[in-house]
Amino acid sequence: MRLILASQSSSRRAMLSAAGVPFDAMVPAVDEEAAKAALKQDGVEARGLADALAELKSLKLSARHPADLILGCDQVLVLADGSMLDKPRDRDEAGAQLMQMRGSVIRLISAAVISEGGTPVWRHVDVASLTMRPFSDRFLSIYLIASGRRSAAALAASGLKASASSCSRESRAIISLFSACR
Repeated sequence: MRLILASQSSSRRAMLSAAGVPFDAMVPAVDEEAAKAALKQDGVEARGLADALAELKSLKLSARHPADLILGCDQVLVLADGSMLDKPRDRDEAGAQLMQMRGSVIRLISAAVISEGGTPVWRHVDVASLTMRPFSDRFLSIYLIASGRRSAAALAASGLKASASSCSRESRAIISLFSACR
């Protein structure tokens, strides 16, 4: 039995590698945007959205690899007004999203689901509250130029006031699960 990470995320791969958890990584080939739109249209809120997308990714690969444990993960960034942010399409959209977050408390909802044989067998959803520092327009402009095109969440990380532990509960839960199984 293998652990397969249903993602090519470098941060998720690094987390599992650093914990010494052996795994393979595969892309689940999920139309995440279509799934997200349908879930939002059905009134699913942020916590449910992160959980459902993590489960969808996990189940997609579990159908192709029923003897393995498949780990699907997702995160949703929620603004103070309750609106959810998607990954920006370009640097201008990333800047607009960062402006929305500036000086406010945001929530990062992280979900992880493990499936085996086409059935979810474990899940964890956690919320980290993060306070974005107020930053100047000039700082934002320089930062966006230096950073290139990345997600607003990645760009926001340097402007957050939060301990690393508040952002890594999902990571610790996954690592604990697999460390106990070794």
